[in-house]
Amino acid sequence: MGSDPGYRPGRREAGDEHLQEFCDRNGISKRESEVLRLVLQGKSNQEVADELFLALGTVKTHVHNLLVKCDKKKRDDLILYFWQS
Repeated sequence: MGSDPGYRPGRREAGDEHLQEFCDRNGISKRESEVLRLVLQGKSNQEVADELFLALGTVKTHVHNLLVKCDKKKRDDLILYFWQS
């Protein structure tokens, strides 16, 4: 933990302020931010759908939109981009 230069306490929980700033900077909607919060917690598309009471296809669309807005190709790249911003 302490030797990892990227380590931050509570790293798996996006702080509201950081999440809001990230979303504002990247033009992310409120619903997309809800999806992003769960993606950052490592949840699968199906888990996100279940938690937010959305269809799986809707979650996939939101994740796709997040990737496009952040100019990332993969989910892992999106997560890394969030934590490095």
